[in-house]
Amino acid sequence: MIVDSARELIPGTEQAVIHLLDEENQILVPRAVSGYKDSNPEQLNLRPGEGVAGQVMVNGGVVSIADVETHADFRPKKQPVQFHSLMVAPVQSGNMRLGTISVQCREPGAFSVEQHTLLSSLGTQAAIAIENARLLETTQQSLREVNALYQITRGLVASLDAEQLMKDVVYLLQQSFGYYHVQIYVVDPETEELVMKNESVEPATGLRPRVQHLAPGAGIIGHTAETGIPFLTNNVNGVIFYIPDPLFSDVQSELAVPIRVNNRVFGVLDVQHCPPGRLSKRDLQLVGVVAEQLAVAVQRTELYSELQSSLGQEKSIRSQLVQSERLALVGRLLASVSHELNNPLQSIQNALFLLKDDRGISDQSQKDLQIVLSETERMAALIERLRSSYRPTQQDDFQVVQVNSVVEDIYVLVATHLRHNKIAFEFHPEPDLPTISGLPDQIRQVILNLFMNAVEAMPSGGRLIVSTSRWEQKEILLTVSDTGPGIDPEIMPRIFDAFITSKERGTGLGLTITYDIIQRHNGRIQVENNPDCGALFKIWFPCS
Repeated sequence: MIVDSARELIPGTEQAVIHLLDEENQILVPRAVSGYKDSNPEQLNLRPGEGVAGQVMVNGGVVSIADVETHADFRPKKQPVQFHSLMVAPVQSGNMRLGTISVQCREPGAFSVEQHTLLSSLGTQAAIAIENARLLETTQQSLREVNALYQITRGLVASLDAEQLMKDVVYLLQQSFGYYHVQIYVVDPETEELVMKNESVEPATGLRPRVQHLAPGAGIIGHTAETGIPFLTNNVNGVIFYIPDPLFSDVQSELAVPIRVNNRVFGVLDVQHCPPGRLSKRDLQLVGVVAEQLAVAVQRTELYSELQSSLGQEKSIRSQLVQSERLALVGRLLASVSHELNNPLQSIQNALFLLKDDRGISDQSQKDLQIVLSETERMAALIERLRSSYRPTQQDDFQVVQVNSVVEDIYVLVATHLRHNKIAFEFHPEPDLPTISGLPDQIRQVILNLFMNAVEAMPSGGRLIVSTSRWEQKEILLTVSDTGPGIDPEIMPRIFDAFITSKERGTGLGLTITYDIIQRHNGRIQVENNPDCGALFKIWFPCS
């Protein structure tokens, strides 16, 4: 509008042009041209101090030339000059010079002194109008930036998922500011490689999700991660360490900002632009603010994750303490009950021994009495095992134990019970199985508990399969497997806790006592359900 008005207001004007200064490249660029035909605007580019317009840009004041062919400061052209009269005025507001406005005419001496004053006034008005327009654009851009930063910050505050945070930042930056391509790389703490976590997708590229790796220090992104300093360029091809992306070959501008978490470079936020778009220091500041917000959000997610982990550990420890208290209570209760039962049981045994020597008892009564004595002895042995199970274990009490022999002894004990329940027994021992160090009665109790649990899990019959083997030369492995329905997945994680059972009449203490005995023997136990059917218990004991 200004150059067209200049042609109308100043008589004789055939062409008019406004040059504005490109501060970054220090070039006077024609931003508005009127009256030129078949002209390349780039041919009108000037540097401050070069040609008449360049002189006016440096020195100020209006310059009027009656005939450019006889003027020394006129910039020579490769093509013949299309005009003779030239008048140039600064586009200036106060002391701030933005550029120049020029009018031309083919006739020599076409412009008068009054027209000099008119062009000068027009240059001042042009400067005011341009400054107002720039101020409006800056205000609008600032509002867009504030709104975008608000949206980004609100999104970051609302999420505790680091992956989602990075995805939101990439999307919002591209949508809010129209950047051609946005991506986030994260430093792998083990390899120090940079791994792409998220990137924006330009619809024209048809880009699918991909994973890219950059070596430490490679490219603009690697350079930024290594130095920890933001980087900006509008000529990527002029950067020695630039690595082009074949999917974005038209990129000319790139800026990269480090994302710092806990005083370390967590990753890099990278923005790329292609012509006619350019990146400025304002973009660098904006992306820097976003990177800082992202860093705070990532740090918050890490703290939240650590808190959740700590809470999980605290819950597990509290559960173990409760279990230990229950076991201690059960131990004290069993020790007290077994002690109280032991005294009357000994009295009963003594009375039975006296009756046995009485000659007035019939043969049948003698047989019945022998059965009662045998059962009382078994009860006494059971009480002694209960007392010994919760008696403080001394290292001197440990003996050499051959697990294969213990399994065979327990099988002899339960063989009749297995036959009555239609359960087949399979034992696959390793012939040269090393011995272990332990308390024989407690090892017998562990194996007996597992056998009886397996029998109860197969009320309609099945198979009880036992095997022993050497495990990595330092341990032996004992496995006990059945063909029952397996363990309920809901109680599987707490199967060794006290009072946890799926049996109607079970106490939930058998596996708890088993676990406790194995722990005291420096062993470990695991349980899982077989793929086909049944449960599988694995027990490791250290070799003696």
